[in-house]
Amino acid sequence: MPEIIAIKSIFKDAKYRIPIYQREYAWTTKEITQLLSDLCSKVKANSNDKYYLGTLVVYNETKGEQVIDGQQRLTTLYILLCYLAQTNKINYSKNFRSDTLSFDTRPDSIKTLQAIHSGNSDDMFNASLRSAYNIIKNSLKQYCDEYNITISEFSDYLLNQTLLLKVEVPPDTDLNHYFEIMNVRGEQLEKHEVLKSRLMSSLDDEVDRELFTLIWDGASDMNRYLQMFFQRTTKKSTNLRKLVFGKDGNSMPKSYEELYSLFEKATEIDNEETDELSIEDIITGNIEKFREDDNKQQELEKLTSVINFPNFLLHVLKIMTNDKTVVLDDKQLLEQFERIYKPKPDDEQSQFSKDFIFALFKIKFLYDKYIIRNLDLGDTTQWVLRKQIHKFEKNKSYHYNATFGDDDAEKKNHKRVVMLQSMFHVSFPTRIYKHWLCGTLKFLCEHWDAYDEELDAVTFTDFLEQMSDAFFYDRNQPVPVEYDDILFENDCKAQNENVIDKTWRSGVDTANFIFNRLDYLLWYFSSYEKKVFQNIGLGSFLDDFQFGFRTSVEHFYPQQPRNGQPANYDIDRFGNLCLISQNNNSRFSNDLPEAKKANYQKSSRSVESLKMELMWNEAENWGDEYIVEKHEEKMKEILLTTCLLYTSDAADERSSV
Repeated sequence: MPEIIAIKSIFKDAKYRIPIYQREYAWTTKEITQLLSDLCSKVKANSNDKYYLGTLVVYNETKGEQVIDGQQRLTTLYILLCYLAQTNKINYSKNFRSDTLSFDTRPDSIKTLQAIHSGNSDDMFNASLRSAYNIIKNSLKQYCDEYNITISEFSDYLLNQTLLLKVEVPPDTDLNHYFEIMNVRGEQLEKHEVLKSRLMSSLDDEVDRELFTLIWDGASDMNRYLQMFFQRTTKKSTNLRKLVFGKDGNSMPKSYEELYSLFEKATEIDNEETDELSIEDIITGNIEKFREDDNKQQELEKLTSVINFPNFLLHVLKIMTNDKTVVLDDKQLLEQFERIYKPKPDDEQSQFSKDFIFALFKIKFLYDKYIIRNLDLGDTTQWVLRKQIHKFEKNKSYHYNATFGDDDAEKKNHKRVVMLQSMFHVSFPTRIYKHWLCGTLKFLCEHWDAYDEELDAVTFTDFLEQMSDAFFYDRNQPVPVEYDDILFENDCKAQNENVIDKTWRSGVDTANFIFNRLDYLLWYFSSYEKKVFQNIGLGSFLDDFQFGFRTSVEHFYPQQPRNGQPANYDIDRFGNLCLISQNNNSRFSNDLPEAKKANYQKSSRSVESLKMELMWNEAENWGDEYIVEKHEEKMKEILLTTCLLYTSDAADERSSV
């Protein structure tokens, strides 16, 4: 009989075997962080609700149970429970042995699971399993912080409220055939598709419905520009793309009614003229529908959005309604929308659908033009910020320009916009609560509505640096200011001028954003305002520096030195900390700073952190408390300096216009 089992009991007195015909452990950051996010979301929503994690299908054997389906999830739970037992933040002890879970004829995997059970990182030979352990180790606290829950609350919910359905297959089952059947998954309707259907159900007018569908389907592809989904022809009267987005594709209607009128006009003329097409029209291409350049399409496919469509819908809802209580969690997509539009009468529901689809149209247009994307270059990636310039003459298409870059000053500020946005993005990598993105989109909407004009780079840069100040000063207070209050009550303007002392003594719990903000300021004051902090000490590689995903806060002077004495100072102080990537985490280990420098620089000379570059310069003397204190004081001074002080002339000039 199927049995519902709490996670606290799933391994107790059990012995699971992963057969050889199943693939190796394959979960990556995406799947593991999704699991952590789902659990944190449930704790935050209502910690008394049960959470059904899925099905575990097993075949009973003499010495245990063979896992037929669910091994990826089961293995992740094993690693997660082992890590929870090792952290000193909760009171939890494992109730299972190291051989509770094993893999057939895979000795490295077996040894790695045993090492994970004991917490011995030196014996974690299997790369996938070791990576999963490190992802959990470096991500769990971050997710708990973002959902404002404790690790103890997370652990309690996982152990007691999270359930698996355990199913035992009959003894005479053909296991190989059963395994193949279990891995064939049917398609399910996604939540955003359900939401689309519900919002459209209130629209009776056919043109409304067609326009809604066009915008929704265009916006849902977050990696492509919205203009591309609006039909282009070589005939002016039916060139919907030009009618809607203007002569170069970079303007848009001011209201839903205007957009509706343009859409209706183009489609009516298109239908009339299509009925009257002659053979000559078709041959000469008088009403030719334009075929996009395949090379440009391939380039588009290399661009990756910083957010997915369901989360983007919630950002649009929050900004459109100016409702700071909207939760940016795509698992609550339907609930967040329903609580706003469902109580409305039928006619108001129809208006809500129109208002929302126009807000989606406007914000996706602004997103495409003013928000960074990641460009896949094969071996490397690059942050890009580009707009599409459209040519509507026959046999001409479109090209990309930097969003800002008409002159040298704009080009410099374009780089600052890219650096600031990438700084925010890598600091808050999870999609569910990208507060910086919500604040930025809100600013873009308000600026467009107020001025109905192109945004200049200086104005945009000032806003992003202002938001950086607010996140830094107002979040590092005895009672941190809520992000929603920063965005919706304070207009992203800092309400404080200093931070609490704990900011500099939080050890590995120091927020990633603080390190990334510091790196941005080091880059800025070394590249632009060089006179403010003379002789910072950074070299010519500044032009090549870009932000990457670094999630591991490490001690430069180790807690337990491999070949040396413990430090004579507090190693948790900010000066002794650095933020590095998962890939470079293993190179730090417990070596002394000079050995770390040798190992790191031998394997890679890509610049991962500007703060760390300054630390390399003093690696041989890092045991000296004076050197560490001097470095820390300089970093604190820079962190507490706002770039807005050095762009005030430009700000004053704008305010006087």
